[in-house]
Amino acid sequence: MKENEILELITSEYSFEQVIYKIIAFEGMDPWDLDIKKLSDAFLQYLKKRREMDFRIPAKYIIIAAVLLKMKSEDLQQLYDLTFGSDLDVFEAEIESEVIQPETECETQTHLNATLHVPPVRKPVRKIVVEELIDALRKALKTEERRKEKWERRRERIKIEQENITQRIEELYRRIDSLLTEIKKEIKFSSLVKQWERKEVVETFVPLIHLDHQKKIKCRQEEPFEEIFITKAGEKNAS
Repeated sequence: MKENEILELITSEYSFEQVIYKIIAFEGMDPWDLDIKKLSDAFLQYLKKRREMDFRIPAKYIIIAAVLLKMKSEDLQQLYDLTFGSDLDVFEAEIESEVIQPETECETQTHLNATLHVPPVRKPVRKIVVEELIDALRKALKTEERRKEKWERRRERIKIEQENITQRIEELYRRIDSLLTEIKKEIKFSSLVKQWERKEVVETFVPLIHLDHQKKIKCRQEEPFEEIFITKAGEKNAS
């Protein structure tokens, strides 16, 4: 597209469908047989110019660009496969088997004439119509919107409880200090857990680790996953 044509699109308030139609018109493409490579390149040029002019690029335009690029890559791959396909492998194999060690120059020419038959170029018969393209882009946008809405609903269901870990550490330390003052020996971790459930165990164990790291208490465990014994820091084990 020309500079003034891009500027016209940028300064307008066209919908994405209108932008696609305008690009097709500016590029002189056949709406009944679209050149996806040409369309995707022109659309990217349009987005690049918007960015250079510091215009906001809607998220849906990024999705459309991604869809067009995907279609472009698939279209080029399809064209390559239909042009060469498995015939290319056969073609190379014939050259290797027939022209590796010719005996004479005349025999070489004979072999080449017999084997160098380039497969005929075949173009894809499936044409891309503009209405079908627009419909595919709309479906892609709707799919992305549903995915976003689903993610937002999941985020709303997730409730993050704001907990003051410092307060929990202090409360546990007061409990431990009180029990050790009364008992005058080590206490068991299990005695600190009110109900032996996952949440209660974790909520007691985490501040316990902090207290041990701060050297306010000393923890001892004979075997992994066995009972944890707690004493005041600096005191000998009561075992």
